Amino acid sequence: MNNYHIVPLKTEDFDFIWCVIETSSRQLIKAYEFEDESEEYCKFLNKGGAFDGWTPSFILQEVVMQSDVNQEFKSFLSE
Repeated sequence: MNNYHIVPLKTEDFDFIWCVIETSSRQLIKAYEFEDESEEYCKFLNKGGAFDGWTPSFILQEVVMQSDVNQEFKSFLSE
């Protein structure tokens, strides 16, 4: 049994994106524009790369930034 698999999703313009999904948690790990790239990454993961089928959910959660640190740094330097 593979810990990761690929799911093609149709976009609004009738193209596809290729999503690498962790089988056990059904989490989206990464999406690609090209099928061969998604297959290569999926093969890497199934051979034990990364977390070997048990990606912690907190790693995949988006971090919401309160402010743009880069912009603050630029404005600090320009003063």
